[in-house]
Amino acid sequence: MRKGIIFWKGLVVSFLVLCTSYLWASDFPATSTSDLKIARNGSQPSSKGSAEYFVGTVRIDPLFQAIAPSRTSGASVTFEPGARTAWHSHPFGQVLIVTAGTSLIQRWGGPIEEIRPGDVVRIPPGLKHWHGATATAAMTHISIVEQLDGKSADWMEKVSDEQYRR
Repeated sequence: MRKGIIFWKGLVVSFLVLCTSYLWASDFPATSTSDLKIARNGSQPSSKGSAEYFVGTVRIDPLFQAIAPSRTSGASVTFEPGARTAWHSHPFGQVLIVTAGTSLIQRWGGPIEEIRPGDVVRIPPGLKHWHGATATAAMTHISIVEQLDGKSADWMEKVSDEQYRR
């Protein structure tokens, strides 16, 4: 039990250090007169995942935006059972940190793999892949991506039910 608590504390601290390095140059409203800036939880509205890029019900909660000179943004993304992304790739890759539920991920031509809370997935630039919830349980992950000319993903065809069930 103690090892699990230490793991999660370490994961949260690592994530916060990563976020702060990218948020430093952002223009979030300051909550004090110092240069410390805080983006309050819930201060940015959730959005529904577009039917153009997702199958099923997906909620996107922005965490931080890419503000020059930074190119990095992050979001917490929740997939209801059976929901998934379309096939896609990222110009600079992607990091996923599963925070709840069991997730599925597949690279083009590879097997479907399960990822669970605490798992961190580093997806290399240009790799065609999809990810989402299992058929029976919701899943949430943090997604961290970099933008190239304002674009963080190249979206392709949807994952068919047949591909998803394999």
